[in-house]
Order: sequence, then C-alpha cells, then structure tokens
Amino acid sequence: MKINRFPKMAALQKYRAIKLGFDKDIAEAIGIAEATKYAIFKNLSYKKRVEKEKEEVFKTYKGAKELDNKTFEIFKLQAIDGLPYVGGKVYTSDDYKRAIFIRFGDEVGQKIESWAQNIINSCDEKLLKSENKFFNECWKPHRDELKEV
Repeated sequence: MKINRFPKMAALQKYRAIKLGFDKDIAEAIGIAEATKYAIFKNLSYKKRVEKEKEEVFKTYKGAKELDNKTFEIFKLQAIDGLPYVGGKVYTSDDYKRAIFIRFGDEVGQKIESWAQNIINSCDEKLLKSENKFFNECWKPHRDELKEV
C-alpha cells in the first residue's frame, strides 16, 4: 500500500505534541491540523504563503466563540475550546484516527506511528519547539521514507 506524506506528517506532529507535553487526544488533533496546514501551503511560493496564511489558516471564526492564539502558539495554530482550528474547521482526535487508521487500516497505521515515534524520540525539545527547525531537521530528511507498506 502506498503512503503519501500527509499521514506521515500528521503522525510526526502528534508525537511532537506528545513530547512537548500535550495529552494524546489533543496531540492527535494537533497532528491532523498541522498536516492540513502544511497541505494548504504545499504548492504556494513563500510570498503567496505569507499572504494566504492570514486568509486560509488564520481565518476569523464566524461563530460566537473567540479564537485563542495562545493554546497552540508553538504550532502557530489557533484554537476554539482547546481544539486546533485550521482553514475554517476545528480538528479532533477522531479526524486523526480517520486519516491514519480508518483510511490505511490498523496494521499500516501502527507502522506509520512507529516510524514517527522513532524519529521524534531522536529529536531534542529545543528542535521540537521551533517550527522551522522541526520542518528542516525532522521532517525533510525523513519525509520520503515509508513510501510503501
């Protein structure tokens, strides 16, 4: 079975969040929200990305609740009621499970998570706290591993 980068990014971000002290359910929500954020920007140039970031990722919530910019500040994610909010949607642990385990099955999902956990275990906390360093030193060198299971 072929595995694209999206579930691998989601799993890496989940284990990054866990290592930074978030509980499992919130970490899964962060993982899928971060993967979604990166997917939004995948094909945009830097200039377009800066313009689109405010438009797509940091949209103003149209409901009665206020967006929180502090809960997930390290991930550059907004939050509503303690859950990550990206591109007009609130993400939960269930979204993560659908993207990893329902789509790929338990066996492949476990392999993706094991791969991600091994990478994150080799990263220090300082690196995990910097989105730029995380992207360049944890994600880029490993993103094309585990292409097929």
